[in-house]
Amino acid sequence: MSEYQDHVRQTLDGMHPDPGDDLSMDQMRWAAAPASDAVPDEATTAAVAEAHALLDHATDAYLALVDLLEDGDHRVVATASTPQGVLTECQELTVIGDAVVLDEAEALRVTVTVAAAMVACSTGSVVVRTSAPNGVESARGWAVRHGWLRPLRAPEIRQAYTVDTETGAPLDPPPSLEFRQAERVPRREADGSDENASRTAPPDNRPPNRRN
Repeated sequence: MSEYQDHVRQTLDGMHPDPGDDLSMDQMRWAAAPASDAVPDEATTAAVAEAHALLDHATDAYLALVDLLEDGDHRVVATASTPQGVLTECQELTVIGDAVVLDEAEALRVTVTVAAAMVACSTGSVVVRTSAPNGVESARGWAVRHGWLRPLRAPEIRQAYTVDTETGAPLDPPPSLEFRQAERVPRREADGSDENASRTAPPDNRPPNRRN
């Protein structure tokens, strides 16, 4: 289990960050959540196990997506429409060769939003806007469907940029923005191996390193 997922697991195992602490993953300290007798231990254990599995799955999806990104600056926006409301989180990251520079707290929040979109009765999407080293600006997106990230076609992501989500009114597309067909995000096999080998090498220490 990676350090990244270990932090996620701590948040689910009845722990929460001290509000006064720096939320960067490498400096995060944890304080125990107040004990509660409202839920039987068996139900709590089952709920935590289910949450662990969902967060692990969302982490796989997030890291597989990051591993697809080419050199440049990227803005990642994740949205989840749930019965409790709409969640939106974004992050900025930079890819330089095999290195990924990102804020771990932002990555955690984006991953949790992807996980929320994977829950039954929820939907969601991830949109990436890229500034390439040659100055080209592009956008592509993935819908969260059947528990994974499904690539959107260029016209679909263009529509997302050119239609007001609240009123349905048309909007002018951003100037000089190229709308791209998104790549397929590879899934991990049942034995834990990847469908396609990552560009990066072990050990698995994510983030900021990519999944091996």
